[in-house]
Amino acid sequence: MSNQINEAFVQQFADNFLHVAQQKTSRFESAVTLEPGIVGMSKSINRLGKRAAQRRTARHGDTPINDQPHSTRFIDLFDWEDGDMLDDQDKIRMLVDPTSEYVNAMIAAMNRAKDDVVAQALGGNSRSSTGNIALPASQKIAVGGTGLTKAKMIQARKLFRANEADEENGEMLFMGYSSTGLSDLLSDTTLTNTEVNTVLSLQSGQIKEATLMGFRMIPFEGFPKVSTTRYLYAWAKTGVALGIGQNITTEVGKDPGKGFNVRIYAKQSLGSVRIEEEKVVEVACVES
Repeated sequence: MSNQINEAFVQQFADNFLHVAQQKTSRFESAVTLEPGIVGMSKSINRLGKRAAQRRTARHGDTPINDQPHSTRFIDLFDWEDGDMLDDQDKIRMLVDPTSEYVNAMIAAMNRAKDDVVAQALGGNSRSSTGNIALPASQKIAVGGTGLTKAKMIQARKLFRANEADEENGEMLFMGYSSTGLSDLLSDTTLTNTEVNTVLSLQSGQIKEATLMGFRMIPFEGFPKVSTTRYLYAWAKTGVALGIGQNITTEVGKDPGKGFNVRIYAKQSLGSVRIEEEKVVEVACVES
């Protein structure tokens, strides 16, 4: 049973609950490759490497046999859960049944967990058949004593182009940004008027997932921060996978072992992995 429930005991009649400010939906789920219905503890992502054709130099020569490069990445599933208990007497004191609002709050927590595992996969180690693979330094943009700038975004675009991982090959590019990063962009005098208007629209919430310099921009405050350095990430949709063994499931029922009071429970099973280092760019930014 929630030990904080007495915060909602009423002195006057009340008929609803107000959720505190929080992220309620998953922002990354639609921006990565989904691998649903995973059975077991993990799933392999089989990768085919790049081939190179050879020039034919002899008439009636033997047919070449060139081994196809193969490699594997693994999505490891982990379980998330949340639960609470509600006394019937609590509902009487509050004069309102909060059960459905508890469920909504738990679903919001589960959706945030999806984004957390994707954010961790972007910059963390990827498990492969040959061991853990780190994001190489060549895919990282140094902090350089500045926050998020147009120059850093252009540098990220250059890396995607050099890796053949942009729209030219049918990729969708995304970039996560923090509130401080967005503010930093507004002070960048190299932005064009159109770009400034896009940033202003993002800041005011008038446009969701607006495109800035070819990136679909996604707000997220959960990227890692070490001291005064925030690590933001840009990625191609096919560069990261979100695996789901069991999507969000909720249960509400009476517990006979607890005075038939109502138990509320939510769970899910998911994991994420970076499939290709060439499709992820880390952008280090100063954030005080």
